[in-house]
Amino acid sequence: MTLNKKSLADQISKELQERIVNVEIEQGEKINVSALEKEFGVSRAPVREALQRLVDKGLVEVRPRVGYFAIDLSSKQIKDLCELRKLLETYSLKESIEHVEKSKLNYLLQESIDLQQKNHTHDELRKKFDRTDEQLHKAIIDNSQNEFLKDFTERIHNLIALTRHLNERIEEAIDEHIYILRAMKERNKENATEALTVHLDNVEKEILSRNGRGH
Repeated sequence: MTLNKKSLADQISKELQERIVNVEIEQGEKINVSALEKEFGVSRAPVREALQRLVDKGLVEVRPRVGYFAIDLSSKQIKDLCELRKLLETYSLKESIEHVEKSKLNYLLQESIDLQQKNHTHDELRKKFDRTDEQLHKAIIDNSQNEFLKDFTERIHNLIALTRHLNERIEEAIDEHIYILRAMKERNKENATEALTVHLDNVEKEILSRNGRGH
């Protein structure tokens, strides 16, 4: 990554945030400050400032006299985040279903159908699925007409995004997205909410089965 001279800490923080959320830096992995200095060609100060920002966002833990570590979510934390996400999104969907533009729903539906029908490498599928997944769930929240809910969700966005990237159940999730989107297009609140609940329940079970640590 090439940095410009504008706010080195901002740029480093954003890059590290993406690596943690995308699990390029593994959960619980120690972050090598010296290696980051060399990678970005900077002194220790902007790296430490960037890491402190991620500590404030809950993505990095600092252990005195030991170092910085990527967040290592426990099974309980994963479950709590998934349950909170379900509460927020099912409520939001009931409030937003009449407000999400049909052009947006048509776009996301076609993208999901293309993912289902076209051949992709695993990395391509992962990247395209993650993009449509985030857009769908963001549309549900952003169209809820509740500014406080959007603000609160933004505060925990990165942790929810991290749990999303722990999900490897992609093909099934695409099918579920298609069902949700079709119900939303029909403005069928009951069917859409039920489909979203089933989808998020399945996401939670998948993440816990693959990543549960029992601590």
